[in-house]
Amino acid sequence: MITLGSLLHLLLALCWVSTVFLAISGLGAILLRCSGLRRASLPLAAVSGFGVAILLGGCLNLLHAISHAARLCLIAVGLAGFLITRPRILAYLSVSSSPARPRLDIQSADLARQRAGARVVLWLAVLVFVVRFAATVHTPYYQHDDDYNFYLAAPVKMDALHEYAPDPFSERRVMSSLGGNYFLQSLVLTELPLEDVQMADRAFGLLLLGCLAGELGAVFGLYPLQRALLTLFLLITPQLQFNLTFVDLPFALFVGLVLLAADLDTFRAHPWLQAFLLGITASGISTLKSTYLPHGVLFLACIVLLHARYRNLRAGVQMLLLAALGSLLVLMPWMIASHSASGTWFYPILGKGYQYSAYGLFPPPSGGHTLKIVAKVMLFNLPLAAVLLLEWFWCERDERTRVLAALTAAALSASVLVGLATGGDSVRRYNYPAILAAILLLYLATAVKANLAPSLRSLSIQWGSAALCLCLAMYVGFNSWTHEYAMTFKCLATSLTDFHIEPEATVLAYRAMERAIPSAPGQTPDGAMDGTIATVDFPFLLDFRSHAIDIADIPGAASLPPGWPSRSDGDALAAYLLSHHLRYLALTFDSSTLPNVSLREQEELADPNTTQWIRSEAQIRLASYRQFVQLLQSRRHIYDHGNLIVLDLAAPAR
Repeated sequence: MITLGSLLHLLLALCWVSTVFLAISGLGAILLRCSGLRRASLPLAAVSGFGVAILLGGCLNLLHAISHAARLCLIAVGLAGFLITRPRILAYLSVSSSPARPRLDIQSADLARQRAGARVVLWLAVLVFVVRFAATVHTPYYQHDDDYNFYLAAPVKMDALHEYAPDPFSERRVMSSLGGNYFLQSLVLTELPLEDVQMADRAFGLLLLGCLAGELGAVFGLYPLQRALLTLFLLITPQLQFNLTFVDLPFALFVGLVLLAADLDTFRAHPWLQAFLLGITASGISTLKSTYLPHGVLFLACIVLLHARYRNLRAGVQMLLLAALGSLLVLMPWMIASHSASGTWFYPILGKGYQYSAYGLFPPPSGGHTLKIVAKVMLFNLPLAAVLLLEWFWCERDERTRVLAALTAAALSASVLVGLATGGDSVRRYNYPAILAAILLLYLATAVKANLAPSLRSLSIQWGSAALCLCLAMYVGFNSWTHEYAMTFKCLATSLTDFHIEPEATVLAYRAMERAIPSAPGQTPDGAMDGTIATVDFPFLLDFRSHAIDIADIPGAASLPPGWPSRSDGDALAAYLLSHHLRYLALTFDSSTLPNVSLREQEELADPNTTQWIRSEAQIRLASYRQFVQLLQSRRHIYDHGNLIVLDLAAPAR
């Protein structure tokens, strides 16, 4: 129901996220000012600011200092920097401004008509932005097997323990990301409830994208109508939002990488700064989701080659070294924490850590029928290959325009690598941010060609690329899997109401369960404290301050050495957990749990199209839940109400 309170919360949430966005931009503006850029534009400051914010978040994480007060101080410093440096905000948005590289034969009447058309398109883009931005506050849909199991709990646990806390029994803690995404979520949650957590991706991404569109048009010398159309294409194309992992903000940051590499005029006197910013931005993207690392690394490699080709070898080497320095600076704090918490510096490139395949228990995600995987991945990437061929052989060949081809080449190569590494699983989901950016920016490349070499052919290809942008927007928006356009309006309707992820009764049930767990657990012989391992439906409702709780999102899929004893019985599992000082096992379990789990997993195992990743996880779930059934019969229940059960693994059943 829409109430005055829900409308006030909507405005408060939008204002707070906008404030944090300006603070992040302020951090970037401080870096740019200290580096010699006296008055940078807001898009440059914002793109740079996300890299700086993630770097500072990594340092705070190492110090276990991501407290409420520390986050407020960071936001205050960013706002002060924004007010002092005053990044240029409105200059690049004006449709009446002249293009950077004007076509000599354009007539005044034509330019006037373009400005009039640009205003209409720009107002449409503003309407799209307002609807999408307001729809970021709440969402009625959270993915049960991902969001409920871990992605909602991670920022809650970070807020409680002031760090991206170790969770050695969480597969997603090992595989998903280094934690930059959860730090940005914690900035949003500084003053907002958990129901607004998705704004860290969706609202920040839209704000950054809105800034970047106009600036890109100015840098590439587009005419007013072209700039307005580019803005509209970027804003009407949604990202595939399957769960709470970041897609909108990485999409905007990949566009930001293009701006950093193509803004030759701004960085002509500061080439070292350009390289450093490219490094911290690419590495910042990879902290949001591990599968984005290849895209950023390959894009940097392409830019290094461009500098060596269009400038000289020394410029290419300088770009390589400074970009690597910026990348390591951002990644290292998060990698150190990951190695300490998950046994790997960066999964899977620098080790598998505590993931199940490290122990040889089940085949890794990349296992399976190799030929089938290759065919699936290659067919998916054919359109991107066509875009690259068009950009490389037909579009302008100057250094600025080649940056667009560099993004396409990086997205194509990385998409193939990620697709093979995941065994062909969810090829679209893990690559969409870079792929969509590359395809949509084809319009930018064709517009530049049409402006510099006007002809019927170039104009036809330009409008053909515009039609491709519209078709891509429709394809993603009306896809049968997530129904992005319909979901936007559902999210908007939900954002206008007093929405809660779970009812109060569920919250009270979890509080009652936690009260049954001893608040002062006994010590083991070596002086460690007894802890709890939780496989529950809603771990984000747990109080991580009062109890030492490890989340087992997919029990058995990640574990401390020597690995979860999936091939053994319940007694072996109890002995293994007790050896790691985990005395209490909290479960969401009832009489229907095992039959339902077994049915779903058996169906997945029987499906010949199931990837090896899903197949291995199905086998892991079946093994662990059978062990739980045995433990339910052999261990004492210290709490058993509804479907919430807590077992004392050290005490036999009475």
